[in-house]
Amino acid sequence: MHGLARWGEVIRKLHWARGLRAGVAVAAAMIVCYMLGKPMGWAALGGFETILVDNGGPYRSRLMTMMTVLTGGAMACIVGSLVSRTFWVAVLVTAAFCFAVTFARVVAQPVASTSVIVLVIYFAGLGGGTHTLRGALGNAAAFLLAGAWAAVLSLGLWPVDPFRPARLSVAECYAMLARFTAGVQVGLGHGEQRDAQRSRMHALQRSMRLQMEAARTALGTTGARATARTVRARSLAVLLETADMLFAETIRWTELSETAMDALSQRELANAIRGLSGATRAVAEGLQQRPQDRGASFAPEGSRSLEIARVRGSKAGEVADGSLLAHLRTQEQDAMQYIGVAFESVRAVWSGVEFRKGTERWTAINRVNTREPTQTTSWLNAPFEAARANWTWESVMMRHALRMAVVAGVDVVLIQVLHLPHGFWLAMTSIIVLQPYGSGTLRRGVQRVGGTIAGGVLAAVLAAALPSEGWIIAVITVTSVLTLATYAVDYGWYCFFLTPTFVLMSLPHLQDWHYAGLRMGTTVLGAVVAVVAMRVLWPEREQIELGKLLARGAVADAAYVRAMLRFWETGAAMRTVAEREVLAPARRSCGLSINDAEETLDRLMLEPRVGRASRWEEALTFVTYLRRLTRAVTTLSVVGVGSPRSVEKMEAVATRLERVSAALVNGGEVRPVEDAATATVDDGSVAEQQMRRMERQVGVLERAAAALVVRPAA
Repeated sequence: MHGLARWGEVIRKLHWARGLRAGVAVAAAMIVCYMLGKPMGWAALGGFETILVDNGGPYRSRLMTMMTVLTGGAMACIVGSLVSRTFWVAVLVTAAFCFAVTFARVVAQPVASTSVIVLVIYFAGLGGGTHTLRGALGNAAAFLLAGAWAAVLSLGLWPVDPFRPARLSVAECYAMLARFTAGVQVGLGHGEQRDAQRSRMHALQRSMRLQMEAARTALGTTGARATARTVRARSLAVLLETADMLFAETIRWTELSETAMDALSQRELANAIRGLSGATRAVAEGLQQRPQDRGASFAPEGSRSLEIARVRGSKAGEVADGSLLAHLRTQEQDAMQYIGVAFESVRAVWSGVEFRKGTERWTAINRVNTREPTQTTSWLNAPFEAARANWTWESVMMRHALRMAVVAGVDVVLIQVLHLPHGFWLAMTSIIVLQPYGSGTLRRGVQRVGGTIAGGVLAAVLAAALPSEGWIIAVITVTSVLTLATYAVDYGWYCFFLTPTFVLMSLPHLQDWHYAGLRMGTTVLGAVVAVVAMRVLWPEREQIELGKLLARGAVADAAYVRAMLRFWETGAAMRTVAEREVLAPARRSCGLSINDAEETLDRLMLEPRVGRASRWEEALTFVTYLRRLTRAVTTLSVVGVGSPRSVEKMEAVATRLERVSAALVNGGEVRPVEDAATATVDDGSVAEQQMRRMERQVGVLERAAAALVVRPAA
């Protein structure tokens, strides 16, 4: 019964719409070629790969990705076809081409999503039967035309959004918050109304938790290729995390609404709750339906943001530190920061562009009448800056690109020395299996070999049984559907259905079942080459890399704390510029460093743990508290002041973080500082409470680092 339930869950996760779209694209391309008496392989490849790289999301980003694979694939087809006539030229050009395409992944997201596919097409051209300029141009034209047809089908005739379930689930979280906060009443005394409001809060707590778990599940099972690298996936993840924070604010404000307070505090709390209700409703509406302006109204000076700013109103007059009104205003500032992040994320969902500059911060809506000049970085310089930053031996992608170049050259040599017919499958397997890290390469190799061998048996049976090209087209249509439907669910099953698809697609002769055996043999050899290369050529061990990434996150948080100290020294007239030039870059560095550590930890936690003394709990705790500390610094930068005492305490926090980072890199001893050692007189202010929280968080980081240094993950 358990096995049946598991299979039922797998079937429910299959992405049939995407698979059917691929089947239609491939079948139509092959039928046209069949009717014209032309080879069907390159047309089928163009339609299949174009659907494969479609990540979903805004039309512009999807079109850019498709255009990248079509342009790059056509160039790869021509280059690969023409260089194969001279052996050593083929070796050198192949190595250079693979290095360039792999390293280009750092330049732009569309290249990162399509680089491996472009290399697959290169080797298809290298190992194909056409090696003249006219033949190469003809194959490239067939690839482009079929890919263009698939793009039209995907974007216009049959648009499928793989993120729609996740997007609607996240939207429902905000809709629930909006519905609840719209009915919150301030100043309720004892009686039935207060009891009814408490009952509504208890119901919200139950339903909200269930809905957030459902949203996490929907996001985790999204069928987009390279989900973690898409702007839309990251933005939805941020929106879900922000919903959790706003949920906590809602609980606190609802509890606060039942306490006795003066008229001014009641009025400001009511305005804050009304603003929160309007903001969460705007986010929900912005996620449920695609805005006509592609989310421009969610910009800091867009109509949605200005509407929330008007609801908040002015906050005239000074209030005593530690008073209820001061506490409320601090909480409202926190909530407005969360709302600003949510608004930016909604805009990123529909525009496909992440807004990380300081000019996009929520502080802009609080200065509606201010028109200060802003500085922007030319988008033309971004690729060159990314390439320059990674043009170093310390870059993982630089080492991976060099490794890919060596493996590609070795593959060409092996194909020549062993006289392998259709040996391009060996090279394809190597570049697909080879990952930036060793554990990922081994895992991908096992999945690829297992799925290909099983699929090869099926391909041999089908090749022997199918009597005509018409039957081959029909079967390829079915296997294309199943291949794309299983891609985001299980890579092994994807390889299983992919094998008969490509075997039949490139079958030299009808009923040539031996061709499937060749596919299996070259796949095994290609996977072995990739795994050996990962072990020999600058091996990357994620366990060691994780320690470096954790250390980088700790030192990034330390730099953020010091950036906050410089921000406090800035005069009021220059605060906006300081936010953009000082705080925003440090905050972005923290986010990127922690994201890298989380992704590596996720991969490691998927590996078998038998016989290994790994400390996943400490590593996970460390990453989690790095994230929390970053949020605490963000809040303190707004509510804190640069008094000598505050500066001294935050300098001590930064120093402790730097010591933790050094210990993780060099293996030194970490001595956690007990809370009592840093205890000072607490004046009861929100800033003081935030600093005490940060000290406790650093203590947790020190204890986790001490455990990691004593028994590192290995």
